[in-house]
Amino acid sequence: MNEEQSFLVSKLKCAVENVYREERFLLTYSEGDREGLEQAFVFRVGIQLSNLLRETTYASLDLDSEYNKNHGNTKTSIRFQNGLRPDLIIHQRDSNKKNMLVAEFKGWWNNNIEDDLKKLEDLTNPNDNYHYLIGVFVKIGQTEATYRYFINGSEHE
Repeated sequence: MNEEQSFLVSKLKCAVENVYREERFLLTYSEGDREGLEQAFVFRVGIQLSNLLRETTYASLDLDSEYNKNHGNTKTSIRFQNGLRPDLIIHQRDSNKKNMLVAEFKGWWNNNIEDDLKKLEDLTNPNDNYHYLIGVFVKIGQTEATYRYFINGSEHE
């Protein structure tokens, strides 16, 4: 991981940790009552991340959740020809020149992660449309998150 990728990951991790510290009620729902929890968690991470990026060189970029557009068209990739919707991205809208970070989130109660991992591979693939600098899979745990990283279309330690 290069310095810029490490910086972006550190800011994302800090935002996630802030949500765990400040928004514990999001993680205390009972069994079967988790609908919308992932989206709420991502939203809160986005707020925290926006605050962390405010005084950095990334402040001029856009931070979006569930963003499914590529210019005026649907965001597609090699394996998602019908479209895809990344959970959280740092990019410049209406351009693929500054696609910096793409993140997919999944809660501990949901082990169906294959599509999320494929999305991160595609969105960071230098041979596809977007070339995100780094992709991060965030597994939302009950007390802390775990992370997996994607660079140039493949998973990295």
